[in-house]
Amino acid sequence: MTFKISTPVQTMDISMDDGAIIRLRRHSEGKQRLLLSHGNGFAIDAYYPFWRLFLDSFEVVVFDVRNHGQNPRHDFASHDINRFVLDFETIHTRLPEAFGAKPTVAIFHSISAITGLLQNLEYGQRWDALLAVDPPVIPEPGHALYQQAHAFELKLRDWAVGRPQQFSSPNELAQSLMDMKRLSRWQNGSHKLMATTTLAQNSAGWELACPGTYESQIYDGNAKLNIWALLTGLTGPVRFLGADPEIEGAWPPAFVNRAIHTELGLPYSCMTETTHMMQIERPQAVADELICFMHDTGIA
Repeated sequence: MTFKISTPVQTMDISMDDGAIIRLRRHSEGKQRLLLSHGNGFAIDAYYPFWRLFLDSFEVVVFDVRNHGQNPRHDFASHDINRFVLDFETIHTRLPEAFGAKPTVAIFHSISAITGLLQNLEYGQRWDALLAVDPPVIPEPGHALYQQAHAFELKLRDWAVGRPQQFSSPNELAQSLMDMKRLSRWQNGSHKLMATTTLAQNSAGWELACPGTYESQIYDGNAKLNIWALLTGLTGPVRFLGADPEIEGAWPPAFVNRAIHTELGLPYSCMTETTHMMQIERPQAVADELICFMHDTGIA
C-alpha cells in the first residue's frame, strides 16, 4: 500500500520567539478541531494512517515539533523540551488566529505528549481535552520502574547519535525500518511513509530532517525530567493511552503509563496488541478510543 497524504486546505508558518518556524496545516473542515503532533525523530505526516480517519468529520490540524518534518532547521542549542513547551504555548495562542476558535482536542504522541503534559502543569489547561499517547514519563528515582525507564531513554539517546544520517533515497531508510523486528506491526506502506516524511533532500541525496544529535538531545533531556509526582496536578480532561505491557518486548512507557493509572489514579486506557507506535499499528482501534474519550468528556 502507498499512502498519498491529502493536500492541506490551509497552511500557516508561525514564528516562535527565537525565530524558529513551525508550520501548521489544516486538512479538513469541522465543528470540532483535532490537533496532532508526534514523537521524537518522527513527523506527523507519518501518522496519516491514523489521522486520515477523521478528515470527513472533524477539522484536522497537524504540526511537527521544531526541527522535525516540514519545519526548517533551527539552532541546536535551543532544541530542548523546555523550548518545546514554549512553542506549544505560542501555537495555543496563534491557532485561533490562524484557523478560528473552536473546541480543540489535542492528540499528542510520545515526546509531544510529554510536552503537552508539561504545558498543562506549567500553564494550566490549554486544550478542551488532551489524549496523551504513550508518553515516555520517567518515574522518580527509587520507583520500581525508574531504572528500566531511565536506562531505556539513555539507550535511545546513544542510538540516535550513531544512527545513519544520510540516505541515497527514502527507499533505503524504508527498507531499514522494515528490517527492524520491533516495527513489524506497522501497517503495510507505513515504513515508506515514515521514511519519506522524516527525510529532507540535500545536495548529497537525503538526510534526516531531525538530525540524530538533535534527537539524542531530547532523549537525554527527557531522561532527566522528574514530573511523576506532579502529574496529579493536571487540570482538565486528560487521558493516558498506553501501549500493551503484556506483549513481548514491550517498551518501558507501556508499564509506566499503566502505573500512572494504578498508583496515581489518573485516567488511562490500554491499547492491546500495540507497541509505542500504536497509531501506525492499529489506527482504527486508536481512533475508536479517541472518540470514546471525546464522548466521555462531552466534546463529541
